[in-house]
Amino acid sequence: MKRFGIENNEGVSEAIGFILIFGLVLTGIALITLYGYPMLMQQQSNADVRNMEQTMVVLQNDMKALCFKSVPYKETSLQVSGGSLAMESASGTVQTFNISVQNNAMATDRIHTAGLSPFSPGMLAYTSDGQDATIALENGGVIRAQAGGSAMIAEPRWYTDDANGKKTLVINLVALDTTTPMARTGMGEVRLQLVQTDPPHIESFASAETVEITYTPDPARDFSKAWENYLTGQELEMTGSGGTYTKSGVNRLIIKKYEIQVLSI
Repeated sequence: MKRFGIENNEGVSEAIGFILIFGLVLTGIALITLYGYPMLMQQQSNADVRNMEQTMVVLQNDMKALCFKSVPYKETSLQVSGGSLAMESASGTVQTFNISVQNNAMATDRIHTAGLSPFSPGMLAYTSDGQDATIALENGGVIRAQAGGSAMIAEPRWYTDDANGKKTLVINLVALDTTTPMARTGMGEVRLQLVQTDPPHIESFASAETVEITYTPDPARDFSKAWENYLTGQELEMTGSGGTYTKSGVNRLIIKKYEIQVLSI
């Protein structure tokens, strides 16, 4: 601009500088919104899932105290963030464990008559809002499932014993029951009570037998891969795939069933 015949560009320079700085600020905000914010949300979602994994392991330890340490009641405070925690009763779930003895119909019939097979475990299941992860506590094991597979985070208490040249297979079945459907987000308390402990069912064989376990998953929550990796892993060393697994050379089979009532979550 001219004033008294002299050109003065001081105001123009300040305006251009302000526009440039303002444009850089807007560009930075846009980049953070487009790229940074989704990454922050993803990190928060991952943290919520990891926290729930740790919480499920704590609840698994509570269940072990109820089942194996004669503790009648356990209560745990928890924070459910980034998703929801739901209780599905054993009577309302479709996944089952079927236990039988190959070529020994009488032993298999006794197992079924005792109400041990087919066995419906029920579950506590956390479903994340920010990703496709599900964390479940099923039949004493903590499982993480995502699209394409599942993995056992904390294993249930099944084992084999080869003392005195005789192989014993021990299977602990843990059923979760509730009187009403339950779901939780935010702060809450999980209250567990041991309501039924049957005497162990023991099958002793005159000669070594082959025990077969068949896992039928819930199509909506398929934990087949997690159970396959556990049953065929170093602890049990069963053989098989596709939901049916066998353990040969078993001289004695011990099955113990526990029923835990979930009073609240």
